[in-house]
Amino acid sequence: MSENKETEQPKGAPTYCKKEFLTDSPEQSTSSVVSFSGRVQWGKNDKPEPISFLEISNCHEKARLHQTYEMTDAEWVMQVKRLRDHINNYLTFLET
Repeated sequence: MSENKETEQPKGAPTYCKKEFLTDSPEQSTSSVVSFSGRVQWGKNDKPEPISFLEISNCHEKARLHQTYEMTDAEWVMQVKRLRDHINNYLTFLET
């Protein structure tokens, strides 16, 4: 089961938000992945700031990678691609 939401943002600032459960069980599992990229207003008087993260959770453990303020968009994309490549290599090992 996955959820993909578009939220209202300033013109030209698209938002991506998706949550997906990682099991096929009819019961919602605690194993999930969430990806988000968009602008978020934290405080009442704060201006919206860009936020990007990828979060993987299972039972009571959680790992969240996020784009730091020092990172460029290209650096963040490269980090996520490296994670993807690492997972693909691990899957290849498991499937052989």
